Amino acid sequence: MMEDKWKEFFEKSKLQFRNEFELPKGHEERFLQKLNEQESTKKKVTINYWKIAAVLIPICMLSIYFVLEFDSESKPTQVNLADYSPELGEAENYFAYMIKEKVKEVKALENPENKKLVDHSLNELDALQKNYTQLLKDLKQSGGNPQVIKSVMTNLQLQIEVLESVLNQIEIKQEIKQTSDENIF
Repeated sequence: MMEDKWKEFFEKSKLQFRNEFELPKGHEERFLQKLNEQESTKKKVTINYWKIAAVLIPICMLSIYFVLEFDSESKPTQVNLADYSPELGEAENYFAYMIKEKVKEVKALENPENKKLVDHSLNELDALQKNYTQLLKDLKQSGGNPQVIKSVMTNLQLQIEVLESVLNQIEIKQEIKQTSDENIF
């Protein structure tokens, strides 16, 4: 602003100064160059961090709010069969306990010879477990539909059957190995 006033004054008084004073050659160009340099340094962009913060903070807060809000909706509360009947809850707990114990048994019997069999059975069990989780979601949505309850119970029974089948296969393999070892001696 001050530079603008000087420029304006200099432009208006240019002829008068030339007549009264003799300036060295190139003085006018050097003077204008200095004024332009001062202007360019003043025009550098200044970052106002308060304005940036005033915009970013509400955006961050809103995004966190929406992430938390939608994340809680995407994780529905777990439903149990006990919510529909105490007897069903007992059965579900019994099956869950049996599955847990049989998985421990299978893992304890795992060795290099039956590793593929154990891995395959545990993969089947994982698939059944995912199906079980989906059935529980369906049960919640259906409001306790008896057909969905029956499907949940069937799924739990299938999980136990898969584990029992693997245990039987491992036992048969061990018996065959023992009898073949006895025949060798």
